[in-house]
Amino acid sequence: MKKHLIFLLSAALLVLATGCEKTSKGHTQIVNYPIITLLGDNPYVIQLGGDYKEPGYTATLEGDDYTSHVTVNSNVNPKIPGIYSVSYSASNSDGYSWTLNRDVYVLNPGGVANVYISNCWNNSGSRNYKNIPIVISPVSDGVYEIEDLLGGFYFAGVYPGYEPTYNFHATVQFSLNEDGTFNILKKSEWYFMSSFNYSNITGGYNPETGEFKYNFDGINVALTPFEP
Repeated sequence: MKKHLIFLLSAALLVLATGCEKTSKGHTQIVNYPIITLLGDNPYVIQLGGDYKEPGYTATLEGDDYTSHVTVNSNVNPKIPGIYSVSYSASNSDGYSWTLNRDVYVLNPGGVANVYISNCWNNSGSRNYKNIPIVISPVSDGVYEIEDLLGGFYFAGVYPGYEPTYNFHATVQFSLNEDGTFNILKKSEWYFMSSFNYSNITGGYNPETGEFKYNFDGINVALTPFEP
């Protein structure tokens, strides 16, 4: 039995030792990747309607300046509140690439459509997840979409990293009643949808503080506007 274990461990170590190297018929090639460094803030924050000004970046390859080889891609829309991404990538002569991302928060202080930080927990208090970014986007006049009515309880708390295989976002479109409670207009399909009753939502939006505090069928959510 010990001999079998020794053989298996030796085989596993051999795989680990060669897994990061490029091998071909008896020779090994060390791959050097471009290294990109972001300058400025990450996340980078702008106000609704403002301008995104690239904070800058540098890149090196084997100690030499490689900045001119970096490709930048951005989906930032300063006219709509949300969290956007700017990607920076560079490839070496063999086609091996390195990529970094910068988050850009477009904030709408005082508006319902905004970037929020979620604190969510179940009624028993056995699970509590904090500091989860949640976006509420505008749909039309008085209609909004929240990316997850559970404030990230499942996709960022209980099951982080399971997406995109499983969809744990309880995305809904809603309007607000005069007392700040939710008027659910449209529900998206998600993994645990059949386990929740959308009629069991208490609490809602406080226009004086700009916060959402509510209970969605046993899950408590507190959304506070993001402040840099």
